[in-house]
Formats: sequence, C-alpha cells, structure tokens
Amino acid sequence: MERESVFNFLDHAYKLLTHPSYVNLEFVPKEGPIIVAINHMSRLDFPFLATKGFRDDWSALIADSYQSWPVFKQICDAIDMIWIDRSKADFTAFKKAFDWLKAGKSLVLAPEGTRSRTGQLIKGKPGIVLLAMKSGVPVCTGSITGTEHFMDDFRHFRKPKITMRFSPPYTMKKIDPERRDESMEEETTELMCRIAAMLPEQYRGYYKDNPRIRELTEEWSKIPGLKLPDNI
Repeated sequence: MERESVFNFLDHAYKLLTHPSYVNLEFVPKEGPIIVAINHMSRLDFPFLATKGFRDDWSALIADSYQSWPVFKQICDAIDMIWIDRSKADFTAFKKAFDWLKAGKSLVLAPEGTRSRTGQLIKGKPGIVLLAMKSGVPVCTGSITGTEHFMDDFRHFRKPKITMRFSPPYTMKKIDPERRDESMEEETTELMCRIAAMLPEQYRGYYKDNPRIRELTEEWSKIPGLKLPDNI
C-alpha cells in the first residue's frame, strides 16, 4: 500500500459520498513548512485533507491506541502518520513532528486533543503551541464543518456538505519565561479563536463569547479574497 494510492482512494470516496470543498485554500502556502490546526469532530476530519486540492505532503499526529486496528494501522503507516501516546509527554512523537516540519512539509494537528462529541469547540490544549514556538513555523487554521453528522446523512441517503475554511498564516509570539503558563494559555486561546472565527456561530462552543473572534473577523474582512462564514 502506497501513500499515493491511499490518497487517491480517499479522494474518490469523499467525492462519491460527500460534497467536499475548500474555502480560502489560496491562503495556505503551497510549499515550505506549515502547521495547520483544525477543529476535530469526527474520524473523517483528517482523511478529508487527502482530497485533491490540499497539499499532499502533510502528516498528522494520531493516538497510538488505533494501532490495534490492523487495516487502519496499515493505512496510517502508508501515509506517514505519526503515532503519539496521549497518556504522557511523548517526546519521540514530538521529535518526529519537528523533523517533518524541518523537512519543509505540512503538519496537521487538532489542538483540542480529542474529538468533540457535541460538534462544538472544546477548550484547546497547549501542545501545538510548544511545537509551533520551538519550530518557528507559521500556523494557519482549517475550520471544518459537515463531518459531525456524516453517519446520520448517510443513513438518510443524503450526501453531507463538508467544508474546510482556512485562515491566513501567522507566527506565534515567543513564550514569556517570566509568565510561561500565562503565555501558553494566551497563545492557545489565540489559536482557538482563529479556528472559531472561520466557523459558523453554532460550532464555536467554549470560545463563542470571546471578543477576539469579533476582532479577527473585522480584521479578516478587509483582506481581499478572504471569505468568512455567512453568519459571523
């Protein structure tokens, strides 16, 4: 099983079973290292990025508990996913992720750390902030909608509309050593608000009342060609 064949299969499957689309893809650098932070509602979120249009050099961190699924493990190994032990600080996975970025590739991460069972954003975790700051790599967000009710749509013979909206890349601030925990929390909140700002309001969950979302939408509304969600 080869990476290209897996990506081709996933591309055909998504186009057969769903209405997939990317919005603001032109704002994602086409080459060079980049971290893409996405919200996470379904096991279908990460494979969606295998559809044609997005960069084909991406990898992602995935919980090593899935290695007990033989076929799934084979697929993940074929497309260079990075296994991570979420029960501890997994420095081996961190190094592999860092090396992937150092090679000039793209890395996709879910700062929530797990799937949201409600379809709304849950509080982000700081792991991605550490990786972004250590690597110095720019970050953009991919805010996905439509995967959360895929099975319900499928049972009712409907093709779900799956959309991922990207934001312009930015570089995180350096950690203030005098207030390390506060700095980490601030950068995590900034990242999550950037995801939220590209989501319709009903998906914003934990961050729905954060004033930073309004600031970002006002700022981004002035960028030519950048498309915001309809109900901001």
